[in-house]
Order: sequence, then structure tokens, then C-alpha cells
Amino acid sequence: MELQPWLFLLLLILGTSLGASLTWFLCHNISQATRIRHRERTKALLKSSAELEACCAKLEAQVQKLRSSEAGSLRREVKLETLLQAERRRIADREQLLKESESRILQGFQSASLRILQASEESEPENAHPAQEAYKEKDFSEDQDTNNPSATLRENVVSSMLEDSAAVIPPPPSQDTPVRLTRIEP
Repeated sequence: MELQPWLFLLLLILGTSLGASLTWFLCHNISQATRIRHRERTKALLKSSAELEACCAKLEAQVQKLRSSEAGSLRREVKLETLLQAERRRIADREQLLKESESRILQGFQSASLRILQASEESEPENAHPAQEAYKEKDFSEDQDTNNPSATLRENVVSSMLEDSAAVIPPPPSQDTPVRLTRIEP
């Protein structure tokens, strides 16, 4: 049996069309599967990008919160630093006032003791027993220590200091707690 030449051509056309159809069908299925995978990937990517945007918004809110708390902490720190410096200045002022008061009291004591010493040296030749007369003027009894010149010297220093205390000690500054001087009576 011999094949007709047109039959060979027909078989060739049929084989080619069947091969082309099969190729088209396979390519179409592969492209559909690829499209479906790309759609799913796109949906997953869109979902993850939405989640990332939500996370970014949360992080930005946390960053803003941290910045505001940091700014508040810095303001408190600056305020505390200012208060600390003011307290240090106040302490330094008080120490300076104490040193000045101490030196003025010491100067007053020295000047009073010098005056008393000079007065006692001047009155010693004139008055043999100045302590007894001073005690008699102040109504002290004879059994007390009247022969002790140091007691008289002490009384003279105290009375002289009390007389000079108003001139020696200045009034305290207005910013600190006022210092009150009390007079001690002998």
C-alpha cells in the first residue's frame, strides 16, 4: 500500500496542529499556574507590606513617645541641675557669712580683751583689789571667788563684748534665714 502524497501532507499537518495545540495547552496551563502563583505572591506581599506599614506606624509612635520622654527627662535634669547650683551657691554664701561672722566675733573679742587688759593694767596700780570692788558692786558674796582676777577678766570681756556686739555683727542678708543674736547676761 502506497500512501498517497496528500495523505502524508495531511498527516504532517495533523501532527503539526496536534503538536501546536498540545504545546499551546501546556503553555496555557503553565502560564495560568504562573499567574495564580504571582497573584498569591502579590496578595502575600501586599499583606506583608500592610503589616510592615502598621509596624512602622507603631515604631514611629514609640519613637515620638521616647523623644518626648527624653525631652521631659532633659528638662527635669536641667531643672535639678539649676536647683543644685542654686543650693551650692546658697551653701557657699552661708559659709562665707559664717566665716565673716566668725572673724568679726574674733576681732571683737580680741579688741575687747585688749581694751580690758589695757584697762586692768592702767587701774592695777591705782586699785589693789579691783575684783573685790566689782563683786561688791554686783552684790556678790565674799565667799565666792573674789580673789580670782580671771573671773573679773572674764566678766569684763563678756560685758565689753556685749557692748560691742551691736557694732561688730552686721544684719544677715535677706535671702538666708535670719540669724538672731541673743544677749547672755553675766
